[in-house]
Amino acid sequence: MLTLFWLFFMSATFLIRVHVPDSQSVALDASLEMAGDDAIRYGLGLAAEINGENRLVELLANDDREGACEMLQAAIEPGKETNCWLAKDSSVSTPHGTVGTPGGGTVAVHHLVIVGAHAWTVTLDVWARGGGA
Repeated sequence: MLTLFWLFFMSATFLIRVHVPDSQSVALDASLEMAGDDAIRYGLGLAAEINGENRLVELLANDDREGACEMLQAAIEPGKETNCWLAKDSSVSTPHGTVGTPGGGTVAVHHLVIVGAHAWTVTLDVWARGGGA
């Protein structure tokens, strides 16, 4: 009886297959998030050219949105691309710098930068060139 049960159980296991897809790797998302954080930290760590706390604050204080976004986009590591969105105080975020179309999933990295009496929201949408994995 035990042998028949075992034979039935093994036959059922062989015939019934449940295909469970692998979950997406979080490594790609973490890599994209780190690339965005690194680019913003680069802008915050770069010395101001004329006047200001750092280069990013200097550009935002002069309302040079294109320059700020171009600097951040240039700091993204190779193999990744980004769209840069800026919002001053409670205004709507708008894209600046080079605007591209992602070929796959993106990761948004947000930072709040205080410049004088204004609060700037800096958002980088980062994706892997070619769409990723």
